[in-house]
Amino acid sequence: MGRPAEFDRDQALEAAMRLFWGQGYAATSLQDLLGAMDIGRSSFYAAFGDKRSLFVEAVELFAARTRRMLGVSENPEDSLASIRRFFHETLLDAPRRRVVRGCLMVNTVLEMADVDSGLSALAAHELERIEKIFSDCFEQAQRTGDYPAERSASELAAHIMVLNQGLRVASRRGTPRSELEKSVETGLSLVGLNRDVEYPSPHPSPHPSPDPSPHPAATADRRRTAIQ
Repeated sequence: MGRPAEFDRDQALEAAMRLFWGQGYAATSLQDLLGAMDIGRSSFYAAFGDKRSLFVEAVELFAARTRRMLGVSENPEDSLASIRRFFHETLLDAPRRRVVRGCLMVNTVLEMADVDSGLSALAAHELERIEKIFSDCFEQAQRTGDYPAERSASELAAHIMVLNQGLRVASRRGTPRSELEKSVETGLSLVGLNRDVEYPSPHPSPHPSPDPSPHPAATADRRRTAIQ
């Protein structure tokens, strides 16, 4: 038997993640995957095992990138700004082709809840990790006195996560960007993250140019383009 053709595993996983993100788990066939990943059947099984194992890796990749986009800044004063930026970079300022896919983690919880409890639980766990980062943002701001401590950071984070999940479902069904923006602003204003409040930003301009140097703006650019 011939040796499976060599290929870029990371690139193949990237292609699979995008396909699952757009079509979901059940609607994505093995043939769809082989075509998108540009690999043969033997290479697929040797590298990823099976469709379910590949999907697990795709969800984990998507989740890791999302966490990097939201990651709490080393600057305490920037922690609240990172929450607002998260919604802009992943929703309001993102290309329409990305927005209409929703969120792979939210999509998976909804699709697999009564089909594969393991995959649904995996996606739910990854969402919990995102919520923990929201909590860390509020906790950091409360610790430095930049946000009132009347409510716990975990309670505030839970509100933001409910907002996030609802927005991803709305975007999946094609809600206009203007309506999504209204929902973002209303949801954030309920916890005091109003648009007119000035928060420091690592971005030197609304549309920073790529910069290979280790400048703070380069980190922000990588977060902005992590998932496309």
